[in-house]
Amino acid sequence: MMHVCAFVMGVFLATGLAAQGTKKATAPVLEGTWVVTSLNGQSAPEGTPQLALTFTGDKYQQAIGGQVNERGAFKIDAAKKPVTIDLVINEGDDAGKTQLGIVEVSGETMRMGLSIPGAAQRPTDFTAKDAALLVVAKKLTSK
Repeated sequence: MMHVCAFVMGVFLATGLAAQGTKKATAPVLEGTWVVTSLNGQSAPEGTPQLALTFTGDKYQQAIGGQVNERGAFKIDAAKKPVTIDLVINEGDDAGKTQLGIVEVSGETMRMGLSIPGAAQRPTDFTAKDAALLVVAKKLTSK
């Protein structure tokens, strides 16, 4: 009887571990508007226009002081660690380019490490040395 219990426990443990290994990676929820609180570790000086990023479905837009200056689509790969994001810029100064990055959301805070638009290298961590732009933003609204 003791061997049967040990066998059954082993099967339960093995099944549980196998199920954990097959968990599907979930993408961070970006839906809504995020107000940028710092760029490359620097807070915006008092009185500067607000920089906001809005994500809806698979589209995004960037606005400075309420004026949209960039639009495009984005793709996330949650299977990668850190999670990767590709911003495909359709409108704005960098239209026709893709901006590679990484993203993480923790509660109401989003961090993104982004390359220069059109660059082939993606940042690998959330440091100003590795990313051309290190963005920290707070969630403003949900849609």
